[in-house]
Amino acid sequence: MSLFVLLSEMMSALINSSRFAILSKGEIAGVAIRAICFLLGICGNIAVIVVLLRNFKKENFTLQLMLNLAASDIICLAMLPVWMCNLLLGWTMDLHFCQFFCFITYTAVHASVFIVTLMSVQRYVVVLYRPQWCRLGRRGEFGVLVLMWVLAGMVSISPAATYGIVIENGTRHVCEQVFTSEEQKLGVLLFETMAVFVVPFTMLLVSYLCLHKKVRAKALMSHQRLATLVTCIVVTFFIFWIPYHIVNVMIMTAPSEPAQSVRRIAYRGPRRVVQAISFLNSCMNPLLYAFNYRSLRAKLPGNENNATQSSNDITRNSTHSQV
Repeated sequence: MSLFVLLSEMMSALINSSRFAILSKGEIAGVAIRAICFLLGICGNIAVIVVLLRNFKKENFTLQLMLNLAASDIICLAMLPVWMCNLLLGWTMDLHFCQFFCFITYTAVHASVFIVTLMSVQRYVVVLYRPQWCRLGRRGEFGVLVLMWVLAGMVSISPAATYGIVIENGTRHVCEQVFTSEEQKLGVLLFETMAVFVVPFTMLLVSYLCLHKKVRAKALMSHQRLATLVTCIVVTFFIFWIPYHIVNVMIMTAPSEPAQSVRRIAYRGPRRVVQAISFLNSCMNPLLYAFNYRSLRAKLPGNENNATQSSNDITRNSTHSQV
């Protein structure tokens, strides 16, 4: 509840503050989108955790993935008031806190992306190669989750380290990403685009396309809800993340001179807007993965007993087709 009080006080201070006049339209739009994401996303993801813990078997790995997804989204969204204050009122803490909050935010965002990717890969493997997946056991599945969070943290070190405190409009200090050279800019943004979008989205798309092909080919076409959910997963991930990485490409290809012009036009305003848009994915995840999962649990091919039966049916059908 204190976070909601913080939001109301922040908006009240904004209305009564002359700093509002120095904000660009992109910054105002970015703050508005972040506020909506925070209010809707926190409540939605908390509801997801409550519903999942009450209604589903806790040893189910798909459930564990969705719980981790909701947790990563909550951590990410909980950081939004910090960044809204940064945009509206300036940064009042030191550099270490700037980089620390950046690291936490990036880790949560990257973990969310990696969990979505892992869900697609796990869904493909558990349907078609369930015996191999079962060899992991509970410890192996726990190790996969830990490895995923560690990987998210490692990927977050590089972009978080580039953040610093800069002065905007001559008076306001903000926590902002600052590149010391063209090589650093190119390396950090290219690595982020490849590691957090191109590779995960490719794995997501390939896994679901292969699964969908097998599902259709092996007489599982009655699962229309699965096909709808799969389509929503891919389309939503693409829609909410592609603007951010398009701006990243713009920044990578922008000329270094004049630096202030590039920073103002291709970086500050648009990037703050598309960063906010990417947070919308955390608001949509509860609807896509949890609320749909309850209606799909009895029919989804990867669900416990159904997964074994479906994989056996696929194997038998594959043998018959080869004969």
